[in-house]
Amino acid sequence: MAEIVAPDLVLTPLEMLSNRWYYEREKLRRFPSFILVGHEGQVTGAEGTLNTQYNNTYAIRMELPNYPYSLPKILPKDWKLHPRAPHQFNDGSLCILRSDQWRKHFTVAFVVAKTAVWLAKYELWKRNGNSWPGLGQRH
Repeated sequence: MAEIVAPDLVLTPLEMLSNRWYYEREKLRRFPSFILVGHEGQVTGAEGTLNTQYNNTYAIRMELPNYPYSLPKILPKDWKLHPRAPHQFNDGSLCILRSDQWRKHFTVAFVVAKTAVWLAKYELWKRNGNSWPGLGQRH
């Protein structure tokens, strides 16, 4: 399965110096079901749905604590993650990246794209039951 290589899902240095949320919204347009959500004038997350190759739809909720300096938390919304699924954190959030792989120039749209890849691998893992796609028999 190919990884997503999309330079337009990260912020350029110029975008980093300007109104980040304007560019975040622009880049998120690639995923029309996703919206930024907030509280008291602050963006606190994003939510939307992703469809997979098997025609399943997954609602996703993203929390943005200390964004953009820390990895967003990606959570299932209105569905349960299989308890033995690989690549999830102890709190039940999806592990699309390790914390040390996160960079502040990654965008919410980048996280959505990585989540779509994660969901495709998750569905294949559920179907074959023994290995996470791309890792052979290590999981």
